[in-house]
Amino acid sequence: MTRLGEVDFIFSLVRFCLTSSILRVVRAIGLATILFAWALLAFPGNLAADEVQAVQAPADAFFAGTIVETTTERITVTRVVLGHRESRTFLRTPETRVEGRLAPNVRVTVRYASDESGDTATLIVVRPPATPAKQPKKK
Repeated sequence: MTRLGEVDFIFSLVRFCLTSSILRVVRAIGLATILFAWALLAFPGNLAADEVQAVQAPADAFFAGTIVETTTERITVTRVVLGHRESRTFLRTPETRVEGRLAPNVRVTVRYASDESGDTATLIVVRPPATPAKQPKKK
């Protein structure tokens, strides 16, 4: 008798779950609507706070070009963009990391931070010289 009771209980649970009730559908749609509205109202405030934080802490800036002059206190890099020559001078501090050997006419990429004292280099990476494209062999 116990075995029949267990089987009957399982089938009654399955019958209950398979029964379609308009009340359950309406309840589920209402709950989904409330959760969606709550999510929409919660996120715009967080986005505004993120935008304020982004304005306060600007992203890193990069400048790539060729070294014109370098000293222990500053480095001057020049580049040509769309026929327009652009030159920038960056301050070097003890915290400035240098990857490679700095020399005139060497290609570099400078990561810098701007503040009231000017552009301060945080990282200087020396790039390898450009290699010309290989010509295909003629037969």
